[in-house]
Amino acid sequence: MQSWLKQFKPNPKNPLTTIGLFHWEFRPNRRMPEKPRRIPKIGECLELEDLSFKHSVYFFQVDSKTLHIYESSGISLGGLNIAHKYILQNNEFVQTKVLMKMIR
Repeated sequence: MQSWLKQFKPNPKNPLTTIGLFHWEFRPNRRMPEKPRRIPKIGECLELEDLSFKHSVYFFQVDSKTLHIYESSGISLGGLNIAHKYILQNNEFVQTKVLMKMIR
């Protein structure tokens, strides 16, 4: 997780406000029963700064080479929630696909 933060989040203009862990919760999908809905559930987290514009990053380690990252950014009633899948190759993380994207 530390190597992912060093590689992808060295932006001082948009600092991280919260960092933590999450897990996936699966619920039934009425339109496509064979594909359940994937909902991120926040576990342990640490608030780094208290700003009006939040930028939170949560981690879920699937195995030793796969990492799911859930990012939430924006103000309290509006913003973007997105989850990506990253794979570790040659000591660098490579983004493979978007797992979830939601504008709130």
